[in-house]
Amino acid sequence: MNSWILSVFSTMKGSATIAFIFLGILLFYLIGIKIYKLNVKKWLTNLGNYFIRVISNFLKKRELQYHRDLAIGKINEKNSRVRFYRFLNNLIIDLELKSKGFTPYSFLFVVVSLTFIGSVTFSEVVFNNFIMGIMLFPIILIGVLCLLYTSANIRHDARIEAIIEAENIISNNIKDGVVVAIRNNINLINSLVRPQFIDFLDNIDHKNYHVKTALLELNNNLGSVADDFIKKCIVFEMEEEHGIAGMFQDVIEINNIKTELRNEMKRRFEDIMVDFISSIVLIAIFLGGVLYFYPDVRNFYLHNIIGQIVIGLDMLIIISVFVLITMLRAKEL
Repeated sequence: MNSWILSVFSTMKGSATIAFIFLGILLFYLIGIKIYKLNVKKWLTNLGNYFIRVISNFLKKRELQYHRDLAIGKINEKNSRVRFYRFLNNLIIDLELKSKGFTPYSFLFVVVSLTFIGSVTFSEVVFNNFIMGIMLFPIILIGVLCLLYTSANIRHDARIEAIIEAENIISNNIKDGVVVAIRNNINLINSLVRPQFIDFLDNIDHKNYHVKTALLELNNNLGSVADDFIKKCIVFEMEEEHGIAGMFQDVIEINNIKTELRNEMKRRFEDIMVDFISSIVLIAIFLGGVLYFYPDVRNFYLHNIIGQIVIGLDMLIIISVFVLITMLRAKEL
């Protein structure tokens, strides 16, 4: 960083640019503070609030556009945009961020922003190379998303088990309708997902939601794991054909099979993660030792562009394996 500043000062163009910047700051200080008594703290706060409002409005429009496109059939469940949106939605549910006002797009914005700042800072400190931070940014971003997903697995498993349990309770009492089944058994539903079902009843009783709209909202709050069950509930409420309630017995049987498969997949995933983490730790220890004891190697990797690219490629390979493991985990149901 210091060498970059010195190189800028050493050129006429760089010195002039910095001089103009300082001159502008001085004029702002003299005019704004001395003459007009401008409150800098208040001005910066207002500027920050303005940018937050602009970004919030943009993200809100993106959310509304996504739901509108999905409603009119412009995009469907097989679309990559829908799959990624649901991945983010499941993630913020598992991380308990949805109840705090986060949406998939706002969560993505925060993660992207912080990851970019972290990537650039890391590259400046370690490699003294700003461009390297931009090159590493997409790799690190994917790794961060996978790491967040992995860190949410414990909550993810507990939530899925709670949803399956709730589906079984509702399916066993479905004969009088979905709303009645939920209302009569709300206290039996696991406390981990009970608030979502309470919100569903509130939407029906006090906000006058149509039952289909309320079920779709419930689906969004529970996550994609409840997709099949909610679809059956909508069919049951909309068609009301004789004997259609029998399909909910299939839900119970399928959930039992899913539970067995989940337990097996969970065990295998944990074994794979132990092997992966052990390998990464050993590689990190070996690389750290080499860089510490061999100055020429350290200089090549940290201060030579070819060495930096090699490190970037190594990170890409590690992140790719991590992504593959995460994808396997995401497909367990």
